[in-house]
Amino acid sequence: MKNGLISVIVPVYKVENYIHECVDSIIAQTYTNLEIILVDDGSPDNCSKICDEYAEKDSRVKVIHQENGGLSAARNAGLDIATGDYIGYVDSDDYIELNMYEELYEAIKEYNSDLSICGVKKFELENRLEVYGNKSLTKNEFLKELLSENVKSYVCNKLYKKSLFDNIRFPEGELFEDLKIMHLIAEKTTVVGFIDKTFYNYRIRQNSITADNKGIRANDYLSATHSRTEKYRDTDLYEYALVGEFKCLRVIVSDMSRTKENRGESKKLLSRSKQIYTACKKHIHGFQKILTYIYFVSPSFYSALKRFYLGQH
Repeated sequence: MKNGLISVIVPVYKVENYIHECVDSIIAQTYTNLEIILVDDGSPDNCSKICDEYAEKDSRVKVIHQENGGLSAARNAGLDIATGDYIGYVDSDDYIELNMYEELYEAIKEYNSDLSICGVKKFELENRLEVYGNKSLTKNEFLKELLSENVKSYVCNKLYKKSLFDNIRFPEGELFEDLKIMHLIAEKTTVVGFIDKTFYNYRIRQNSITADNKGIRANDYLSATHSRTEKYRDTDLYEYALVGEFKCLRVIVSDMSRTKENRGESKKLLSRSKQIYTACKKHIHGFQKILTYIYFVSPSFYSALKRFYLGQH
């Protein structure tokens, strides 16, 4: 029996230096029953031409050309035309290992799961691995891990049954779109499978969440995490969501502590993070507890340690 069709959606915008490595890694997958959807999101460089060239060379490649609408709009456009039984996402400045989709597909079959997840390698400005182990989790177990940021909300290191996206689309014109929908997808799962291997290679071109001096990205990050916490306020998942919000604050405050102009705001957020930690500390264990102690003693030292120790946060 033929394996299910996987639709791989690739938003493309101003990545002519990276797109060949990305698309070549998808075309060369050991899992060959693919529909590769390249969404040219009004890219002003040569990406539009490059996408069309791939479509001419490989019948599995489909190309959408549209006016620039941002990452979410591009992902949604791809999702709207996808015909696969399963959905995968790859960002066009990243690349994947050649057996990623074969292994993710096999994990879905092995665990009879709705979603499978592999590890991520972040590279260039920093290098670190995020790997989760071979296991399966129930919906409630997965939500606890997701909300508490033990499992990241990245959209691209996962393979989804297409039905998980029924009535769910990425919020357009907003940052941290992954964070805003992954818990909604998690709520529709029954079982989630994990692979103890790193298959997704994530290129970091901007190191800090607060790299812009106005802190716009930091505010959006905090807002997205806080809205998720509020959603679960009256549930048994609330304290796990608080853990995720606390870790978000820990990232923001430690990054802000690097610059003098942000230190006043960082002190206010530090006070807030102490309040949140008090409410959820029973769910923070082991190395995370040690990191938290260092953070409260000196956010700036924690920031330096985080960058030195493989970017942990």
